Amino acid sequence: FRVRAGVGVEIASAVEVINDLGFDTLTFLGVTVLVVPAFRVVKASPILGFFCAGVVLNQFGLIRNLTDVKLLSEWGILFLLFEMGLELSLSRLKALAKFAFGIGLPQVLLSTLAFAAFELPPNGAIGTRILQFLFNSRPDLVNIRSVDEAIVIGAALSLSSSAFVLQLLAEKGELATRFGSATLGILLLQDIAVVPLLVILPVLESQNVVEQSVWPMLLAESLKALGGLGILSLGGKYLIRRIFEFVAESRSSEAFVALCLLTVSGTSLLTQWLGFSDTLGAFLAGALLAETNFRTQIEADIRPFRGLLLGLFFVTTGTSIDMQLLIREWPNVLSLLAGLIAIKTLITTALATRVGLTFQESVRIGLLLSQGGEFGFVVFSLANRLGVLPLELNKLLIIVVVLSMALTPLLNDLGRKAAGIIDERSETKEVKPAEEANYGATEPIVILGFGEMGQVYYIIFSFVVKAGH
Repeated sequence: FRVRAGVGVEIASAVEVINDLGFDTLTFLGVTVLVVPAFRVVKASPILGFFCAGVVLNQFGLIRNLTDVKLLSEWGILFLLFEMGLELSLSRLKALAKFAFGIGLPQVLLSTLAFAAFELPPNGAIGTRILQFLFNSRPDLVNIRSVDEAIVIGAALSLSSSAFVLQLLAEKGELATRFGSATLGILLLQDIAVVPLLVILPVLESQNVVEQSVWPMLLAESLKALGGLGILSLGGKYLIRRIFEFVAESRSSEAFVALCLLTVSGTSLLTQWLGFSDTLGAFLAGALLAETNFRTQIEADIRPFRGLLLGLFFVTTGTSIDMQLLIREWPNVLSLLAGLIAIKTLITTALATRVGLTFQESVRIGLLLSQGGEFGFVVFSLANRLGVLPLELNKLLIIVVVLSMALTPLLNDLGRKAAGIIDERSETKEVKPAEEANYGATEPIVILGFGEMGQVYYIIFSFVVKAGH
């Protein structure tokens, strides 16, 4: 009887979860139908619409099973990075290495040091003193226990949001430009930089970080994970392609779509097991299939899944804001938000100009990557569980990261306008061609062009030269 009763309770619980997910699915589909057309009409990014919808749904309690919905929404990021990997060829990957290690690596290091310095020294952080001076905040607001914890939190803030940035670049058609390639290279390096954080967080939880440093273990685990990633790349290059060829011969669209889903989830689990983030696995799977004959079909099959699940991710991101805390602590929130955007913008812009990018492109990249990233939520939730951060500061940092992600479309537009202003000013400083033209030239001049208009000019000037003029 007890066994039957227990089974009955489990079945009832399962039915309740299914009902909740069904209601949440209907809610999200209704939001999608309303938000996307409405924000297209006002010429705003649908990302902002999904974010605002998440805030409203959370305030009215219209999402019943938020935990499971968030787990489902993470598939949107996986599909997005898988699709971005499909767009890469081997030659473009080599080109991205220049931006990844020339901009991305020093940006992560410098941003980590800057944010960690804000939290130090332990039990007397400089950030607390600044907020006390500006807004008379509590004296224990930013205090942490050790340098290791400060570095982990600083590293979490140094990462940007791949989901928001790549979605914007895809919408604007800028992924194939040099600006898009540089941005993608930086995001790729940031995704790899998650490895040390994934290794150190469990160590922080299990060891006494006040008495013992974890960096030697961190280095050893990171090297082991990198070796595993190399083996996975070499093996997947041949294995995955052979599997796709075998399934394609069956001419079954259902089996092909299932294989796409299996590839994304399988590589994500493998890289997560190696100590990397699951998003890196999805990106790697796409890159391995980029130069195959199946790339176009794969993109067409996963695009509906990617669009819907990304929208769900943006909705769940909006649910992370505590509106009461935001209203009560808005001066601290705005100051932390401004500091995050300003520091990351200055560091990224300065580094980008040193690898051959123009100042206009550097400013755009700096503003576009100045927000916080999804991994910050993982770090802050673990810090709250371990008692590393005060509860109120933990919620404040989550609000700051979410707001910075929501500002990404506006920061992108601001970067584009700033680049346009810089272009106009640089053009006015150039000397006009009419002031330097030499009309006394005696030698004939031939102008060769490219394209339809170039061919027309070539024909005209050919006749001019033949006529002896």
